[in-house]
Amino acid sequence: MKIQVTQQHIDAGQKGSCTKDPVALALKEATGKEVWASPSYLVWWEDEIRKNVATPFKVYEFMRAYDNNEPVKSFEFELEGA
Repeated sequence: MKIQVTQQHIDAGQKGSCTKDPVALALKEATGKEVWASPSYLVWWEDEIRKNVATPFKVYEFMRAYDNNEPVKSFEFELEGA
């Protein structure tokens, strides 16, 4: 599944929040599920089963830059295992 993190997600996101950062907001929009997005894993529940997917390096780099107040821009990534 292709996930698009838009400028709208970036503007609405909260630094340091695993559930309200731009990546989590984009994942929630794409999947309709609450997502916990950390530098290591992306986690959500599907039919009472916990899904864990390793955070792609591209996403990790974005999260690190965003949380450190570095400039970031919209991007997309492929969510494996969704």
